[in-house]
Amino acid sequence: SMVSQTRLWIFIEWAATITLIVAVGLTSWNVYPANIYMSALGNFLWLLMALHWKKWSLITIQVFILLIYAAGVVKVIMGV
Repeated sequence: SMVSQTRLWIFIEWAATITLIVAVGLTSWNVYPANIYMSALGNFLWLLMALHWKKWSLITIQVFILLIYAAGVVKVIMGV
């Protein structure tokens, strides 16, 4: 139903926000690589929101941020 969908998007929006707040905390405390994973997850969730809202400025920034974090994840996995 429409109410269920609305609640889902509100949940995703707040999950993304809380995830990024935690990620910033992890970064400020230098908790690596957890900060990279949390940041990537939060930005992915915000990308979903941007796509839902069809907001091109948010889509653009989230795609670029995700590409940067993906490089960081690959670096961690490869042990570089």
